[in-house]
Amino acid sequence: MTHINICAYASPGEVPVLDAALSHLSLSLEGEASTVAYQRVESREDLVNAPTGTVRLVSLQPELEDLDVSWPRLEQDLRDFAAKLSESGDPVLIQTVFRLVGPDKEETRNALLVRIRRLDCLAADLSREFGAFVIDLDRVLADIGGASLATDYRLQGEQAAKIAGHALAMGIASNALDAYMPFEAQERVLSSLTAQRPALNLTSNVTPGNLISLGKGKRRQQVATNMDAQQENHVGWLIRQVLSRQIGPAEAMDRLIKAIQRRGIGDSLGILFAGLSQALSPRKQA
Repeated sequence: MTHINICAYASPGEVPVLDAALSHLSLSLEGEASTVAYQRVESREDLVNAPTGTVRLVSLQPELEDLDVSWPRLEQDLRDFAAKLSESGDPVLIQTVFRLVGPDKEETRNALLVRIRRLDCLAADLSREFGAFVIDLDRVLADIGGASLATDYRLQGEQAAKIAGHALAMGIASNALDAYMPFEAQERVLSSLTAQRPALNLTSNVTPGNLISLGKGKRRQQVATNMDAQQENHVGWLIRQVLSRQIGPAEAMDRLIKAIQRRGIGDSLGILFAGLSQALSPRKQA
């Protein structure tokens, strides 16, 4: 009997996700004479000191708990952390953060979004530098949408835990089992996991309020002006990015020009006026 041990550095709120991943893996490993167990640790040091032969999972969500830590310091700390983990020779998996901040975090919304984006980009850098594997939960969840899952970056809610847990199990099976079983067995595990993909029970029926008509004649469509992952108006987002000096006016203008070239002047002006109206109107307080 082969025993697969996983040690996870993750936030307390991610326990349902870890439990769901373990459930999927356990079921898929039954036919391969293998068992799996995980332990969640409280600190980076605990993960570094895990026994040899342990699959080491790093969630980046705990790095959002203290936004007062400067980014240069945090980035260097995580690089040092990844370097130490790589010295073990065990599989190291880095889990990205879903880039969606709920309305109850309005006071720190911008700071959280910037930190999440930086962390997710850093995950790719750490993968290249230290050979870690990336489990991109952000991409998986963004394909479904936070509104449909009724969740945000914290992954709260039953649906989010199911989807994220399955994606986590797939990531572990795809990247961390070479030392435990032959390729053919890994393929069977992946096939079993694919068959376990959770069925979505999406009850949300949200109709956007900021619709505009695009196209001509019978081919006109009602299109929401919300375009990015946070459901914000794209033009309004560009304006806020310029005002907050996140991007320069030249870059914002270049993006608008390219959008006009794709859509045509008529449709683009409709989006532009809708975006200006939304960006300049007072925001509702959470």
